[in-house]
Amino acid sequence: MRPTKLSYSIIFIICIFSIGYFFINLKENTKADVNQEEKTNGTIIEYSKYPGVDLITDITDKENYHIAMHYPKFKSNKLNAVIEEYVSTTKKDFLISVKDNKEFIKNHVANLSLTMDIYLTANNTYSIVFSEGSYVVGANGQEKAKIYLVDVEKGTFIPQTKIFKDTKQNREQLYRLLNERFKESAEYAPLLFEEDLKEWTMNEENNFSNLYFTEESAVFKFDKYEVTAGAAGMPEISVPIEEMRDLLTDEWKDKLLLDHKEKDDNDDANEKPIAKEEKPDASTSGKRVALTFDDGPHPKNTLKIIDLLDKYDAKATFFMLGNRVDFYPEIAKKVADEGHELGNHTWNHKDLTTLSKEEGIQEVEKTNETIKSATGREPTAFRPPYGAVNEQIQNSIGSPTYLWTIDTLDWKSHNPNEILKIVKENVKDGSIILMHDIHDTSVQAVEPILKYLKAEGYEIVPVSEL
Repeated sequence: MRPTKLSYSIIFIICIFSIGYFFINLKENTKADVNQEEKTNGTIIEYSKYPGVDLITDITDKENYHIAMHYPKFKSNKLNAVIEEYVSTTKKDFLISVKDNKEFIKNHVANLSLTMDIYLTANNTYSIVFSEGSYVVGANGQEKAKIYLVDVEKGTFIPQTKIFKDTKQNREQLYRLLNERFKESAEYAPLLFEEDLKEWTMNEENNFSNLYFTEESAVFKFDKYEVTAGAAGMPEISVPIEEMRDLLTDEWKDKLLLDHKEKDDNDDANEKPIAKEEKPDASTSGKRVALTFDDGPHPKNTLKIIDLLDKYDAKATFFMLGNRVDFYPEIAKKVADEGHELGNHTWNHKDLTTLSKEEGIQEVEKTNETIKSATGREPTAFRPPYGAVNEQIQNSIGSPTYLWTIDTLDWKSHNPNEILKIVKENVKDGSIILMHDIHDTSVQAVEPILKYLKAEGYEIVPVSEL
């Protein structure tokens, strides 16, 4: 039977619908990939512990300066544009200062550290707290704070004036609350400039942009020298939210108190069991090298590296930053569950030699606690950022310190072929290879390196087994 015009038309219509159905499904699948990020054995891994927020880490290591910057990435381009402008300006100003003072920077390295803390303020709302510390020349460094309150669902920033009910009476009450808290602090009380605090509080141009919220408190973070002597650094004064009740707008009074109460009620239900520690199998036969990765975990790259290591029967050491583990606890847990070694690389990638003993210890201990909370295991190795550590910090760290013997310069070249070439030219029995799992190009170099090392008869083991 010969096909008719009608049958051709039916076939044509069916084809059109099939094509349309294909593209609709393709679009939906792509959307699902973006939202779900990764699916393993039927379980969706949420990359960030903070829904709607990811973390960007930008680390630069030059001969005369170090930069470590951490900042959020949202789904909203509008939010990202504002944050990126702030970060870019901070970095640009620092580099200008380094250039202008180049002749004075001889026996030391200039430093810029932009750290970030994040707190769930209310439903879909976060407090993003930046602390900027920089030192170029002179007796003292600069310390500044910058705070953003963000509604990730609406893609908007929230002015503190929308939360604080601004009246003269409320400002007077706020001054009393802050003054009491300063005087109760053994650390800050001797350093407080009471008149400066009063002037700051009552200044009508002050929009309280230094105010943020944690689970239980309203916190005011002051710049260095703003209301205290310089020895106080950037003081933070916490006031329980309940005591701030009458100073808040009606909308935020209900939102903050209700959301925090509900979160407290659910805390116990959200606790995760701690896994038992598994001891690595320490083989001692043949030539051995250690492959190490700094500055992670990364929500995609680290998982790709783990898969490649498994493919080549290799175990590596991941020196992780505490603030990134806080964002991606499931990725850190995956590293541990696959039998790789957990390493501590401090909380914010600060140069420990520029910190006080107490600050340095806090960078390490806070990271230890976060890694154990995420994985159920203590880190067994430590690596200081930039390889810089002094005796007072070293003596206070429980884990052994491991540097490296081969720097692949992956952070500099971003060239997989160059990274492989450096390994080939320098590797020997006992080598410790330094890479970074936050760079896509470093991930591309991992498989060629693993192939080469295996072909040369090397066993790839955690660094503590060398």
